[in-house]
Amino acid sequence: MREYKIVVIGGMGSGKSTLIRSIAAGAVVDTDVANSDRLAADKATTTVAMDYADIDLPNGDRLRLYGTPGQQRFDFLWPVLLRGASGVLLLVDGSRPDAQATLASYLQVVRQHGADTPLVVGVTRLDLLPAPYLDGLAAQACVDGVPIPVVPTDARERAQGVRLMDVLMSELEAQALVARHG
Repeated sequence: MREYKIVVIGGMGSGKSTLIRSIAAGAVVDTDVANSDRLAADKATTTVAMDYADIDLPNGDRLRLYGTPGQQRFDFLWPVLLRGASGVLLLVDGSRPDAQATLASYLQVVRQHGADTPLVVGVTRLDLLPAPYLDGLAAQACVDGVPIPVVPTDARERAQGVRLMDVLMSELEAQALVARHG
């Protein structure tokens, strides 16, 4: 049996808690409280510590999902949660005008605290855009010159969350193969 620690990171309102709930089919421990920062994201609640789900996979492996809080004031938790991560799902709210700056900021966080950790970017809320600009985000999604998969994702849809996890698991397998065969 293998265990995978997957950290879901991204800005406030990007869909981290929603994604974890959809993948885990609702069996989640969360630390949501009333949102006091409606300027950052117009939503009723926000995560203040982390979300957590423990999922047994059909092959006997275990998936542990950790969702970070998106508010900058909780950024001290990000390195703690990234430590020892098997993989990272970075969610970017594609409807925000600052999506590219947000992507760059979080890529820096992952580069600093989980440099060799496989990473996949999920772009959410694309249904709110008249013309999605995934190409621009995909061109920017690189760490040390290595492109990172960018996947349009509706965090509310379990099948799309599972697809995002499948892409990340493929990245983990590819990294393991490279490590074994140099």
